[in-house]
Amino acid sequence: MKKSFLFFCAALLFAAPKVFAQDIFIAKDTTINNTWNIPAGAILKFGSKGHISGKGTIRGGIIDASLQQWIFDTTLTLVPEGTYGKDFSAKWFGAGRVKDNSTALQKGINTVLANNATLRNLYIPKGNYNFSKPLIVANIYNGQYSGSTIHLYGETSFWDCCSGTTLNYTSTGGFAIGLQLNKGTEINNLAITGQFKSPGGKDSVYFNTPYEKYNDANGKCGNYYFGIVIDYDGSKNAGGSTGVKIHDVSVSNFTIDYMISPNGKTFNADILIFENIKCGDAKVGFASGQAQEKGNIIRGIYSWGSIHTLISIGHFGKYQAGNYTIDGGNVAGRCIRLFDISQSGWFATSISNLYSESIATIGNISTQIPASITNCNFDFAYPEQVGRQTLFYTNNDKTKFSNCMFRYYGSTHEMKFSGAGTFDNCLFSGAVVK
Repeated sequence: MKKSFLFFCAALLFAAPKVFAQDIFIAKDTTINNTWNIPAGAILKFGSKGHISGKGTIRGGIIDASLQQWIFDTTLTLVPEGTYGKDFSAKWFGAGRVKDNSTALQKGINTVLANNATLRNLYIPKGNYNFSKPLIVANIYNGQYSGSTIHLYGETSFWDCCSGTTLNYTSTGGFAIGLQLNKGTEINNLAITGQFKSPGGKDSVYFNTPYEKYNDANGKCGNYYFGIVIDYDGSKNAGGSTGVKIHDVSVSNFTIDYMISPNGKTFNADILIFENIKCGDAKVGFASGQAQEKGNIIRGIYSWGSIHTLISIGHFGKYQAGNYTIDGGNVAGRCIRLFDISQSGWFATSISNLYSESIATIGNISTQIPASITNCNFDFAYPEQVGRQTLFYTNNDKTKFSNCMFRYYGSTHEMKFSGAGTFDNCLFSGAVVK
């Protein structure tokens, strides 16, 4: 027994020591112009004045730094083992510290995309970030787009515009954020603003502005000027994005705030979810023309600004309607027209639980297949203010309203509709004229 115990102690005494990775502490400016290989498991920890400059590559290391700190030059290439927390901060590349944040924000996006095995979240802390070039979320492999995944988020509520994380796109063309062939990407809690200014004027003029004349009041922004655009390019392949979720986001002051596939070539943008999204001033709030879209949802769309058409489907890109379920929303302010929808084939639109007030018209739905609008409230601007409007047009009776209210609030004006829509258990504040 005694002998066995002695052998055991000796084994412990002379066992080879376990080698642990040495953590690295960066307390001052350090320059890396070659490749720095950090041992597996080592923590790359930054002090309050730690910063790495240069044009080299840092391979490995678990990054541990304040999310508010500027720790890397954008000229560096990072291949980290991971981060000590769950996020890679956009401020680590200097976002928020420079006048034009285009390079810093894009570098953060590219770093996450290039290291998807270890990185997924790009966090943009509270602050205002001006940027002049489109932010692109895309991967190219062998000359074609390949699937991209990122979680891009900040600290803004969907109704917030200036006290959270605001990305201010200073250019007057192109788009603020573009996703190409994204798979499982999530964007949330950001406010994105552009330079488009809606036309003003008295209600009698404004609410009678034709769509083609509803342009930027400053004359700087053209029709191709988008806030968030999904599948903007059809030059490399025709596949569309899948499983993208955009929620608690505010987009304002673009010709089109949210745009799906304007390129006319890509197909199959499926399972896109937009939840708690705000449309600020724009010509169009939400638009899509992607072919063969299926299972897409807009749940909670809000617009209290000046906008011509809230939702336009089937008038862009391949000029085909997608399969959208639009559920819930609140529209006020100066929205002229709620819908401009053209659908055919087997891809139907379903609309429910939408409250709108002071609109000029519901708009129009042209369809060869059933389109349902249920449990909605439509309050129209008074004829004495905006003239007598055609409140809705449809091309046939496959458009069906159920359990909806149509009214001039507190008035019994005649209500003019055009087409052969179907109304079930609906209430009208005045006589209906077809």
